[in-house]
Amino acid sequence: MLTRPQVQRYAAESGLRDIMIAEKEVILTFLLQLLSERGILDRLAFKGGTCLRKMIIGSQGRFSTDLDFTSLQEHDHEDVILEMMQAFTEPFHGIQFAIPDNSYYETQDGLSWGVNPTYVHDWNPGGQSEVKLQISRRETPTLGPERRPQCAQSYFQRLPFTPVDINCLAFPEIIAEKIRACYQRNKARDIYDLGMFATRPLNQPLVRRLVVLKLWQAKDSFDPVRLMTKFADGQAFDWDDLGQLVRRTQVINREKIIADCISGFGFLAALTPDEQMLANDPYQRERVLQEKLQADLPQ
Repeated sequence: MLTRPQVQRYAAESGLRDIMIAEKEVILTFLLQLLSERGILDRLAFKGGTCLRKMIIGSQGRFSTDLDFTSLQEHDHEDVILEMMQAFTEPFHGIQFAIPDNSYYETQDGLSWGVNPTYVHDWNPGGQSEVKLQISRRETPTLGPERRPQCAQSYFQRLPFTPVDINCLAFPEIIAEKIRACYQRNKARDIYDLGMFATRPLNQPLVRRLVVLKLWQAKDSFDPVRLMTKFADGQAFDWDDLGQLVRRTQVINREKIIADCISGFGFLAALTPDEQMLANDPYQRERVLQEKLQADLPQ
């Protein structure tokens, strides 16, 4: 593990209010390295806010405190947890990870599972710090995963290893996952992440198709008007959640984020007739249509 002064320096360079957010960023890098070296990440595709920061936009992105993956193959979650427990038997470069007995959970719909590994090291010995790790098994990736190098951070030169490349969802699919998350839950970090890409070029037909497919796979309908209304209102999002995850000098401009998302993702309303039919099928009756739309993804 890096020393406290090294992490303090990184926190100062990053403009963070809390050194423990910087510590968590470093811990996530060590944990990804360990899980990769043990082969556990070979069966998973990285996604979510931490993936966006670590693999795509680097220091421009907000900080994150968890790891999200999609399964690349069918698996028994108990087998994966046992493999993690074996990987955590010995300290990893001075960090002792562990899986508490009560930290495993499965979502009510059974489509995702997660575990919250704890960790201790020389200058954080309390045993109360944890990482939230969640794995979706609602579907395998629609697009082929991409193996990406991690975006360089200033503390990388002090690491006792070279950070590994990691399998990630394809970028359009990561954005579609973020839109799905924003549609289904109220975390401000989701709309913040979308705002980072709302003014950048996107493969709009592909992203729109992926959003419809992902919500269908989650047994939910998709109403673009409802999403735009949620954006415009802005009150559903827990904006205070973002405070510790951005630079202390950074002002979170809600109005701009909302306006950018309304403008940048307005293309989601241009559903084709087939997409509209699937978007109105939360009971998954239109499986033939789903297979057709997935097989005929826009290029």
